[in-house]
Amino acid sequence: MTRANSCSEPIRVAVVGTGYFGSGLLRRLALLDGFLPAVAANRTLERALASFARAGVDLDRVVVARDEREAQAALDAGRHVATSNLLLPAALNGIDVIAESTGDVLVGSEVAVAGIRGGKHVVAANPETQATVGPILRLLADEAGVVYTDVDGDEPGLLMDLVDYCARMGLEVVLAGNCKGVLKRYATPETQAGFAAEYGLKPWIATAAADGTKLNFELTVVANATGFTPTTRGMLGPSTTPEQLASDFERLGVLQSGPHVDYAHGLGSGVFAIVRSDDVEVQSDFRYLKMGNGPYYAFLRPLVLIHYLAPQSIRRAARLGEATVAPGRAVPIADTIAVAKRDLTSGQRLDGIGGFDTYGVIERADNVQRNGWLPIGIAQYARLRRAIRKDEPIGYQDIEVETDNLALQLRRKQDALAAFASVTEVVGAGAR
Repeated sequence: MTRANSCSEPIRVAVVGTGYFGSGLLRRLALLDGFLPAVAANRTLERALASFARAGVDLDRVVVARDEREAQAALDAGRHVATSNLLLPAALNGIDVIAESTGDVLVGSEVAVAGIRGGKHVVAANPETQATVGPILRLLADEAGVVYTDVDGDEPGLLMDLVDYCARMGLEVVLAGNCKGVLKRYATPETQAGFAAEYGLKPWIATAAADGTKLNFELTVVANATGFTPTTRGMLGPSTTPEQLASDFERLGVLQSGPHVDYAHGLGSGVFAIVRSDDVEVQSDFRYLKMGNGPYYAFLRPLVLIHYLAPQSIRRAARLGEATVAPGRAVPIADTIAVAKRDLTSGQRLDGIGGFDTYGVIERADNVQRNGWLPIGIAQYARLRRAIRKDEPIGYQDIEVETDNLALQLRRKQDALAAFASVTEVVGAGAR
């Protein structure tokens, strides 16, 4: 397994995907002690070079390389590497961590598998991939003795840290959630084009954020890391205030059956956790601290600092061999399924995440398996066998796949493990 030789040496990082997050991360790594952004990989080479320039790296010290021999020679000479080959960092000696931030399920799968096989820790800002095939990737990473994880700074990592924070105080977390500002289920790349252009985002990313798919991916990641289940398909998402957060969820009747994941409107950005304590002394202390009368209490963290906190996950993986947020087992707790965003016709090829055709909602994995629903992370490889009505979930029985790739292969393996685990549980229950 590739690791930094000692704590006195910098952690050598390859950043794959130099869009908004990746470029910002590379700049942070260049400014922080203890890190060396050795490689920037992006399909558009100019963006990889621009990320080094933004980070203040002298471009005379950057070697443009496509193959392993050129890149390795450059790293051995103490220079940086820019490449359009996204899988190249996995083959290079001296890279400790691959930081992937493409948001693409297939690319995220390919980079993760290549990195794991190359003995590299994989720290990803890609909940789309982890929500779709994260459990099987975690299994592969464990077998290889490396870390596969999503990052601190983005909602899944922030929420995982908040859950741990509450648990370390001896508080029972009954609900973990995201704050959501705007939800437009039927948003499209056309309706979000202006917003995407204003903030330099790809239209599909802006659309997936607006239609709730990104939110559901993020909470699927947290569910699979914690074992918490969604309150219901797509979750409840009440409009609330910080003062009413705990009581509003209590009135919805879900806190008694937790732990769950869900979200709330009206809180701005960030994440929250609701805890329960029946301890009389805790309740007295929390009244004194103006946290309410209990037994439910809300903890909020309003800041989403994305690439500013991501280096902490890189350090944690490289120095401690620990994940920030990763599936707790090879069989998922939750999944994000594809639901029709508009009436769809038989024979239509689906366009996938952040498109015109589907939005993603979280569902319990056992229900997904029982009903054969299609994960939205692989929907773009499917063609419909029948017409689907708006807001109708799409099933495997409704589609045919005309291609094959690594993401589909990983998903099949993950589904097979889940089916085997389900059969084993049924047989075990019968024996008892």
